[in-house]
Amino acid sequence: MISPWIGIIGWAIFGLWTLLLVPTMFFLIRRTLPRMTDGLSPPTTWPTLSVLVPARDEGPNIEAALQSLLASDYPALELIAINDRSTDDTGAIMDRLADEDSRLRVIHIDTLPEGWLGKNHALHLGAAGASGELLLFTDGDVVFVDDALQRAVQYVQHAKVDHLCLMPRMVTDGYWESALTTYFGFLMTAGTFIWLVPTPLKWVYSGIGAFNLVRADAYRAAGGHEPIRLDVLDDVKLGKLMKRFNYRCDILIADRLVQVKWQESAAGVIRGLEKNAFAAVEYSLWRLSLVTLFWVAVSLLPYVVALTLPDARGLGFAAAILFTHTSYALMSRQLGGSCLVFPVLPLAGVLLIWAFWRSAWITLRQRGVRWRDTFYPLDVLRRGLFR
Repeated sequence: MISPWIGIIGWAIFGLWTLLLVPTMFFLIRRTLPRMTDGLSPPTTWPTLSVLVPARDEGPNIEAALQSLLASDYPALELIAINDRSTDDTGAIMDRLADEDSRLRVIHIDTLPEGWLGKNHALHLGAAGASGELLLFTDGDVVFVDDALQRAVQYVQHAKVDHLCLMPRMVTDGYWESALTTYFGFLMTAGTFIWLVPTPLKWVYSGIGAFNLVRADAYRAAGGHEPIRLDVLDDVKLGKLMKRFNYRCDILIADRLVQVKWQESAAGVIRGLEKNAFAAVEYSLWRLSLVTLFWVAVSLLPYVVALTLPDARGLGFAAAILFTHTSYALMSRQLGGSCLVFPVLPLAGVLLIWAFWRSAWITLRQRGVRWRDTFYPLDVLRRGLFR
């Protein structure tokens, strides 16, 4: 016999999704960098901005990324490219561009010191030699529109924030790549309460590898990348570090101003989560199991009940399904994808959860994480987690 409480459970699930997604969607639509900076007056004096671009074996992407930054109209720009032990032509491309433009300086790293992850060490080393009042940490495959840096700095100065991260527009090729990329954003924005990042709440934080802008004095006072030197989620944990030191943080949607192609295919999205998905639950199987059970309850159960109870008891579940599919389509549109991904929401979710379990299985099987030809033991990573 089906409990009469089943209908209440359905409406509770609908209420939960409403609580998570309504402020998220409002945030995504309203808080874009163009919208927040249109009409702002430029500062009397532009602060010096050091942009740090670490790259390892980014030969196919690094030139476009650096050229987009060099094409910026920012008047006080220092660009530091860090070649982190590349085995391809990444370093040669950097050197050639530096010969053509004096604003670009190149640092070559040949060895990785013990106790550091490669990217974290590269960013720490680059920041140590940066002269800017502001530091922007970005990646070697991110492309900027010419006024992106000016707008970002204008906002930081106007809003008086110490740490600003931007959600880039995700460039995707293919239906399933778009669906999976959107679902990743769907989980990240709703699950991390993105709209609360600007508040003083320390348990709500954010950081994005494509665009983490910090005030240099705040970054150095917090210890730079030293406290997060062994944390795979270095970009996110930078935001946590800033919140811990009571600095003002914010996050906006970059819209067209910052773009990145995260992976080359749907399969690439799955493989791309291999390094950091298990890290997101602190390398804990019980945490991953709880997350999975919760996800099944709020994301898959509504379909089962709505199909088996096509009466008033299933209305709450049906409402949750309609609401989540609509939000998923709108989010895809806002992040640069297509609304046409809306029918595959549950399958995209299954694939992403499977990617998390795949990450856990691979990490536990090899007792560590192998990334860019470097192996990091699991016991070392667990001890190095920034909590």
